[in-house]
Amino acid sequence: MDEITTTIELVKFFLINDKHSRNSDNYLFYLVARKILGSKGIDIDKIGFKDLFLSIKEYGLPQYETVGRCRRKLQHDFPDLSGCETVSMQRLLNQDTFSEFAI
Repeated sequence: MDEITTTIELVKFFLINDKHSRNSDNYLFYLVARKILGSKGIDIDKIGFKDLFLSIKEYGLPQYETVGRCRRKLQHDFPDLSGCETVSMQRLLNQDTFSEFAI
């Protein structure tokens, strides 16, 4: 199974089973990383932030942005997995702001 498919499956699992993960890419990435590292016998809570983020590839983790993209795609395809209304509204505002910036 390739990395993207695995990431999509993990993200979907957490979006279904942990409602807080729908509202925070940081928390969602933590859950994905904890699951992947845990399957290798590595305790994510014992790795420093710097070591984790500078060694994502070496740890076999998906990129942080990949996890966010998977969340956005899944929430688009499965609206019932969307975040709370407050977070959804803030994301829409951020999207509009970025769109204006990109022009």
